[in-house]
Amino acid sequence: MAEKDEFFLPEEVDRQIENVSQFKEGDRIDAAALEYLRSFYQADAQQEQDTLDRIWNRIASATLFKQDTTQKNEKELTMQNPQIQYGARAKGTSRGLHPRRTSLMQRLGILAAAVFLVALVGSMALVLYAARHNNGGSAPPNPPPANSTARVPLKVTSVSMSVTPGSIAGLSCGTNLTVTYTALFHVRPNSVGGTVQFNYTVNNGRGQTPASITFNPGETTKSYTFTWSGALPIDHTYPGPGGVQVTSPNQLTSSLVAPTGQCTPANFQVTKIDMAVSPTSIQGLSCGTSIVVTYTATIHVAANSPGGAVQFNYTVNNGRGQTPASINFGQGETTKTYTFTWSGALPADHTYPEPGGIQVTSPNQLTSSLVGPTGQCTSSAAFQVTGVDMTVSPTSIQGMSCGSSIVVTYTATIHVAANSPGGTVQFSYTVNNGRGQTPASITFSPGQTIRTYSFTWSGTLPADHTYPGPGGVQVTSPNQLTSSLVAPTGMCS
Repeated sequence: MAEKDEFFLPEEVDRQIENVSQFKEGDRIDAAALEYLRSFYQADAQQEQDTLDRIWNRIASATLFKQDTTQKNEKELTMQNPQIQYGARAKGTSRGLHPRRTSLMQRLGILAAAVFLVALVGSMALVLYAARHNNGGSAPPNPPPANSTARVPLKVTSVSMSVTPGSIAGLSCGTNLTVTYTALFHVRPNSVGGTVQFNYTVNNGRGQTPASITFNPGETTKSYTFTWSGALPIDHTYPGPGGVQVTSPNQLTSSLVAPTGQCTPANFQVTKIDMAVSPTSIQGLSCGTSIVVTYTATIHVAANSPGGAVQFNYTVNNGRGQTPASINFGQGETTKTYTFTWSGALPADHTYPEPGGIQVTSPNQLTSSLVGPTGQCTSSAAFQVTGVDMTVSPTSIQGMSCGSSIVVTYTATIHVAANSPGGTVQFSYTVNNGRGQTPASITFSPGQTIRTYSFTWSGTLPADHTYPGPGGVQVTSPNQLTSSLVAPTGMCS
């Protein structure tokens, strides 16, 4: 043996064996730590798992290989130097134990390398763990899907409708009101945005108005308002159900909404009567001119009433005479007109046309004012007799016996100028062909044009046929005019 050979005391050998035993126990602890890390990071990529497996396998294989090699060398060294005893090793004079010391150093070096690799892997694991738990120790959120930011086409998914006011119950019909409809459009999330085109209605779809609304990218809801305004009608046709019908980018119809309840109608009653007359004046017209005068009554009833019949009487002669009539009002109607007339020749005494009007008797009582044409007709001619027509009755006495009693009536129809101021006509009449005359007179009113006057002869029919003789009149005033003479024809026998 060489002097440089090293010898190990039995205590040193035992200590090295103990170290090796501890090393194997450390391997088991490291294996447990690696297993814990592996189970903790099972969600990691398969590449990390494979890397850890390869590192562990290399460490394990290297340790087992060196252990087997050491045991083999020791066995060979013992077989080659059986004479060497523990006592000789204690003295340090044998060089046969030098290979054993060398193999032990190699095992220690391999152990140090393994510990270094385990520390390196552990530090890497700690770094990964710290990076994953940098938010107060909580696990990182799942990464968003790759397509989470991709925009989708614009599409309307629903439309919510609301209306203000929610009810019109208790309001009086005829009240002015504005009703606001609000449509809330919902589109798909994360859309590219665009324009939504639609039609809206405020009368249950009988009429529609086009409109549109624009969504920005990513917007999901937007509202649109439209209104109806006016007086609440008695027939309750407004405010009607309102809603929208989407036409683009897709088709969708909303539900319809409207205020609940109905307005309250007013009581049916006549509130006012307006009277008018046509022509409004007869000034400048000649008396005796034929004319038609029209009276128009405009009857007003309470607004927003249920309607009904109005009964009344009308007059064209200042109330001296009345004629009954009626007119019907529909629901919600407030005014209606009724016309009545007087017609005739304008009299010179100006008694017609007279004031006219109406007097309501139902559903309530109300009397209108009286109206009539203003002015008076004008007399265009002087008062004078223009003609006298004569008639006799009986017209014949043929076949009658002489001596028979008889009454013969002569009738004079006297004509005067039209539109005259009137006056008295004076005349004389005869029943015996003018041999005798009797004075008489007759009075004409203004504008009067015709009057009749009758006179008679009575007695027995004489055989000499002197009676009845021709009869007639002779006007002396306001002008002079002689009528023709008339008598019954034939003779008594």
